[in-house]
Amino acid sequence: MEDNSEGENVLTGAVVGIIIGVCYFILGLMVFKKPPKMINGIYGYRTPRAMSNPELWDEAQKYSANLMMQFGVIITIFGIIGFWLTDVRALVLSLVATGFYTFRLFTRVEGRLKQMQRAQQQQNEQNA
Repeated sequence: MEDNSEGENVLTGAVVGIIIGVCYFILGLMVFKKPPKMINGIYGYRTPRAMSNPELWDEAQKYSANLMMQFGVIITIFGIIGFWLTDVRALVLSLVATGFYTFRLFTRVEGRLKQMQRAQQQQNEQNA
């Protein structure tokens, strides 16, 4: 009987990347199409900064949804590339891409919110 475990690892790694990428895209699309209208602890992009005021909340939802859709496509592409890799490299590629783009999602959204927060503070100082 032939051992096909290497082929199964490649398939598993590639499929994991594709599934994660598609999930990212779908979640981003859901938030894009139906963003949470009010700050809540259940649905949407929820960090202390995003939840600090309604303007930051709304921007966090729009910006994170767009990034999630973009990053979902990229992670899916990495999953597809995994079909041409050997051994567990396909799984590692998918997981590294997911980790990297999750990190990028938070750093980019939080960076944008921090800029908005500074602008709000400057506006408040000028008005005072």
